[in-house]
This record gives sequence, structure tokens and C-alpha cells, in this order.
Amino acid sequence: MLAIPDLPETVSMSESPVSAESLTRDPPTTFWGRFRHIGPSLILTATLVGSGELIITTSLGAELGFIALWIVVGSCLLKVAVQEALGRFVISSGETSLATLHRLPGPRFLAGWAVWIWLLVTLMTMAQLGGIVEVLGDSMVLALPKIGLSADVWAPIVCAVAVILLLSGRYGLVERASMLLVSLFSLSIIICGFLIQQTDYAVTGEQVLSGFTFELPESGGKALAVVAAVGLSATELIYYAYWCLEKGYARFVGPNEDSPEWERRAKGWIRVMQLDCYFAMVVYTTTTVAFYFLGAGILHARGEIPENNEVVEVLSSIYTETIGPDAFYAFIACAFMVLFSTIFVSIASTSRILPDCLEIFGLVTLKDTRTRYFWIRIFTVVLGLLYMSAALVPANPVLKIILGLAPLGLMLPLICYAALHVRYKRLDPRLRPSLVLDIWLWVSALLTVTLTIHAFVDLLVGGAHG
Repeated sequence: MLAIPDLPETVSMSESPVSAESLTRDPPTTFWGRFRHIGPSLILTATLVGSGELIITTSLGAELGFIALWIVVGSCLLKVAVQEALGRFVISSGETSLATLHRLPGPRFLAGWAVWIWLLVTLMTMAQLGGIVEVLGDSMVLALPKIGLSADVWAPIVCAVAVILLLSGRYGLVERASMLLVSLFSLSIIICGFLIQQTDYAVTGEQVLSGFTFELPESGGKALAVVAAVGLSATELIYYAYWCLEKGYARFVGPNEDSPEWERRAKGWIRVMQLDCYFAMVVYTTTTVAFYFLGAGILHARGEIPENNEVVEVLSSIYTETIGPDAFYAFIACAFMVLFSTIFVSIASTSRILPDCLEIFGLVTLKDTRTRYFWIRIFTVVLGLLYMSAALVPANPVLKIILGLAPLGLMLPLICYAALHVRYKRLDPRLRPSLVLDIWLWVSALLTVTLTIHAFVDLLVGGAHG
């Protein structure tokens, strides 16, 4: 994976990210030239490995075995078409995601209805981040048992460290180290996926085929959490516009104008964006399937399901049973950095999009960089405190993550609608996608909505039975 650049300063609705014509740049014309300019999707991929792949995917495999493999693969492959449609519109318009949601047709009060839904879902996902912080606290207990601090003490400390690093601006080294460990962890999981074939838990062809019977078993909400978190979640699809703007795709195209030069630049940078989407899809799909194989192959066979305060300890079996017992502390270290990176990037990203939300509501005017960073720092502290509070709520951390991810799953139909709306109502006609991409987008949207509804029913049934 590529190193994360400084997190993007969000673009306010009053400031155009493509206002300077002199900043336009011709797109690369070769594969390797395009490859050198990818990055936004890989940055998002670094945040996927935390609660989605490491905890939810592995837990689903541990509980259900291979029967839900098709949900995992489908969730990875489906959302890319939605992401491509949103990225195509961002490059042509330079518009942030919240501005796009704000302009969707429908009722509005201060802001568009879709912005209200996004804000509500963002607040509800605090449970998910609180669960991750709690698991981080548990990992610190396992890593440093001689210190004698409990997970309830470690969790706020970890959150405070993330907030301090973000406020001080001295987070470049931590960010690069996190990216390195996330990459190494993903690679090690893929290696474990191969090494499992040398153990008593070797995966058979029959088991793999059983995962594509397209049966949706009762899972008490885990299926909805997987649909929400595996691949790109609704949050990451929202963030993608900001990463594309930060990378410069829209800026390189320049202001929309009726000229063949603009059309050529736009189509060229769209091809770069597509490579960014598709390459990241290969990376996170491979990693996610490896996680699922290890959960279904090892933990399910042993009857172990990660829950309560033993999540990290149980998950470590995927290392110790494939690499060896000495790999326990290597897993703890990698798991900590992966989860810390998720919290770190989540606070940093959300604190940058919330000021845009305030501006849409007419509560602030982000007239200069100083004002923007004032609000970013305010939200950095607020989010840190909210994550700490959510972590200290006494509940199963996996359950917290599932409950936090459920609203994200329910938001996916809204994101699909937004992608279809900008494709057919607002996209520059010169940048219309191919028929194949249009079909992929429609299939992705319809299947994603169907999976979401079915999984939501499973959540309700599981809650009623519980």
C-alpha cells in the first residue's frame, strides 16, 4: 500500500477546489504512469482492516463457517461500481460528498434530508468506534500485563494519545508506521491463508463451494455488519470524494468548460481514478477472503467465537495455529496498530468533514484556513471524548461494533441512490460511462439494497429471539 499523505482539508461549499486554471495537469497515458497516481482508495483500505476485516469478518466465519462466504465476496465486489460513479462525478465537478447529499432532491430543513441522515448515522456509529477502542484496551492488557492496568484504563489512554497526536500535528511518523504495519499485517494474513493448508484446518474445495449456495443464515446482525463494513462502508464511500480532491484529480482537470482539452483531461484522470478503485478492490478482497478463511477454517472448527474481553486473544489463534505459538505477540502488536490506525484516521477524517456539515447548516462560515482548523481541532477533541465514553459503556465490544455498523449498512441504499442520481441527473454528458459500467452500477445498487434489507430483517429477527 501507499503511504498516507496528510489528511485532506475539506473543501467548503464556498471554495472551489478547481478554481486555479494554472494547476491543471495532463493525465498520464501509460499503465505505470496511472499507477503512480493512485492512492485515495488505498488510504481508505487502511481503515477497512480494523473492525471490518479483523473483527467482523473473522467473527462471522467463526460463527457460521463457510456458508456466508458469498456475502463477504459480494460485499467487496459490489460497492466498487458505486465508488466509481461517485469518483467520476467528483472529478467532473470538484464537489464534496456532503454538498452532493445536500443537493439531492427532496425535503430540506436547513440542510437536505440526506445530510440529516448522514449526521444521524455518524452519531450512531460511535458505538462501533467505542467497541474498537475497547478492543484496543484489551490488546494493551495482553501486550503489557506487568503494568497492571485494566482495559477500562488503557482505552481512554489510547484515545487520548490519538487526540494529542492529531492536535499537535506530530502524527506523520505514527501515520507512516501505522500504514507500514497495516500493510505487513494484511500480507501476513494472506500468508496465513496459504499456511492453513499445511495444518489440520486445511480448507477443502467442498467447503469453499458451500460458501456460494447464496443462503443468508441467521446471524443476529453480523450479516448486516458485514454488508456495512466489508469492502467500502458508507462512511468510506462518503470520504472518497475528499481523498480524490486531496489527491488532486479534480484540480488537475480544471474548471468545467466546453473544450476538447477539458474533456481529454477529465477522461484521462477518470481512468486513473478507476485504476485506483480496482487495484484497491483486489487488495482488500484478497485480504478479506483470507480473514474469512481463517475464521471459518480455524475458529469455527474449534468452536471459538471472538466476544467479550477475549476478542484479541481468540483472534490470535489464526496466527498461532498457522505460523506457530511464538507468533502471539506479533499478532498483538499488529492488531494494535491496525485498530489504532482505524481510530486515528477516523477521528482525523470525521473532524474534517463535520465543519463542512456546519457550513451547510449555515452555522459557520469557513472563510479561511485558520477558521477551518479551529473547528477541526474542536471536533478532534469532541470525537476523542465520544469514543472514550462509548468504550467505557459496559457491553460486549463485538456487539457494540455490530450495533454501530448496522446504521452504516442501512445508509448504503442512500449512497446507491446518490450514485445513480449524479450519474443520470448531474454528470457532464461528455463523461458518461460505458454500458458495462452502467449495468455494473445498477446490478451493484440493486443487490446491495437487497442484501441490506435481507440482513436488516435478520438483525430484527435475531434481536426478537434474543
